[in-house]
Amino acid sequence: MEKTYNIEMVGYFKDETRTLFPTVSGIYFVYRGSLNTVSQPPSAILNELIYIGETENIGNRHNEHDRRQDFLDTLKYGEQLFYCYAETTFSEADRKRVEAALIHELQPALNVQNQSLFNYDRTTVIVQGDRHAFVPNTIIAPSYY
Repeated sequence: MEKTYNIEMVGYFKDETRTLFPTVSGIYFVYRGSLNTVSQPPSAILNELIYIGETENIGNRHNEHDRRQDFLDTLKYGEQLFYCYAETTFSEADRKRVEAALIHELQPALNVQNQSLFNYDRTTVIVQGDRHAFVPNTIIAPSYY
């Protein structure tokens, strides 16, 4: 059955602030980028979306992420990790569906599952809030419908 989901992104947070993330369920995005210290307040310059995930607990997931070294290995000279996330009240099944839709359409470098195959009915994700140009405000998966 076709479904539409709305998510409100909050970000962008430097890697060292991940210990302050809320302990709620949601969808998260990991970027590599640099800090623009000329602007006040300083702002993130995002170079690449490298990973999208879903979790029951955003705070715990980022403080114990099993792919953390993979994230760090993507960084180029002068870059650091940045995060944004959307708190959700979705069921685990719905979080997984939204995650799959985002991965399938946005193709982050470090996500393997859901890149080429989308095992759900047509799914629309409306993205609001701190949305980078890498992430359109409407994502429809699969886009070849």
